[in-house]
Amino acid sequence: MLAAGDIEWIFRGTVIKPHSRRSVDICEDQLIVVDKKGYIAHSAPAGGAESAVVLDLVEKGEVAKDRFVELGADGWLLPGFVDTHTESRIDRDPNGLGKRVYARLVQRLLQNGTTAASVFGTISVEANLVLAQAFLDAGIRGQIGKVAMDQHSIPTYIETTSSSLSATRTFIERMRALDAASQPLVEPVITPRFVPTCSLELLRGLADLARETGARVQSHMCESEGMVAVCREMLGGKSDVEVLDELGLLHDRSLMAHCTHSSAPDLALLARTGTSIAHCPLSNIYFSAERQLPLREAWDAGVRVGLGSDISGGYRVGLDENMRWAVGVSRLREGRRAEVRVGGKEEKSKSLAISWKEAIYLATLGGAQALGLDRDARRVGTLDVGAAFDAQWIEVGGPASRVDWFDLEDEEGGEGRRVTTEEKVEKWWSNGSEVDRKAVWVQGRRVYSQ
Repeated sequence: MLAAGDIEWIFRGTVIKPHSRRSVDICEDQLIVVDKKGYIAHSAPAGGAESAVVLDLVEKGEVAKDRFVELGADGWLLPGFVDTHTESRIDRDPNGLGKRVYARLVQRLLQNGTTAASVFGTISVEANLVLAQAFLDAGIRGQIGKVAMDQHSIPTYIETTSSSLSATRTFIERMRALDAASQPLVEPVITPRFVPTCSLELLRGLADLARETGARVQSHMCESEGMVAVCREMLGGKSDVEVLDELGLLHDRSLMAHCTHSSAPDLALLARTGTSIAHCPLSNIYFSAERQLPLREAWDAGVRVGLGSDISGGYRVGLDENMRWAVGVSRLREGRRAEVRVGGKEEKSKSLAISWKEAIYLATLGGAQALGLDRDARRVGTLDVGAAFDAQWIEVGGPASRVDWFDLEDEEGGEGRRVTTEEKVEKWWSNGSEVDRKAVWVQGRRVYSQ
């Protein structure tokens, strides 16, 4: 157990723990200890022997009272949300307007419990560096992409092939100089906008750059009927999935947004290459309403999937609405499963619909897995020992909260029926808002509170 001087935070109360089985456990009366480096050093029932040693340190005053947080009967900790796909483009006046917009963006993300995000920026190196600095200043994790595109765009928003490759290399170098830590808070991402706006020469050059630098890759893929048709027309009948794979842009550091028109062979390819998907259900309702991501099939194929807001494709900065929409559209798919189910042997016992607990997994550990944040020393997305303490404290039932419940009294003087903690969590999942979020931490640092 840590010495008192090595303890940064102690939390007691309910903890929601996502796990790799794509669900969450709701654990009551837990004790979590966070060390000075921002990692979880202890996570166990508060009544255990080791937890008693920690609580004794608080009782003796060896750990400051303001470092001990009691989460309350109507409160809990859960990992921070990981937004796997969002966009923020400010081309004009990045050091003026850009700074103001990006500062507001990161604060909105934190207010909504987002502690990590993968972002499509703009084609401008300078504007993207301003964006990355806003993430650093706010203490939020960011995988920032300089968009690359050399064809089929408006004249004021396009690059040449050589200038795009050169600018992307410069961006990677300057991003890594901006945050040179061994476990950086912000990282550069190679970001071809999508296949129709990138020549094969540019895509090939970006793939070479990804291999050379080890940088992650993100793009849009098979998002809509129109995009699928245009790609096949441009590529001699091939799909964007096939071409991105042939050029070496699909691998275990790759994230593809949307993928709503994925076929069973596409999903098998993504699983084989280790490519992840950013599922953006709210945005897809607007831009590819004819079809939604075959989420259950993607999971069954072995593809890592996280949740994305895709602002401003979607209208909500946070992932709360996207969790709800993920469940909603999956239920619609189940209602039409004979028409929409993708490939494989029919398993009528396995619903295409997902549960609210699976949606929380998508927004937390699922997102961390999609961004590769679970694979190194950070282990983002969980609240287990050894993981970085990226977390949010929710407390429901306040005057402005939309979460209500009513315990039932026994008319004959018995205990009656009290609403359980799990029921409160589900009510928050259904109706919660920013009002219920008391604080947010990234790597053990409190970056937001109200």
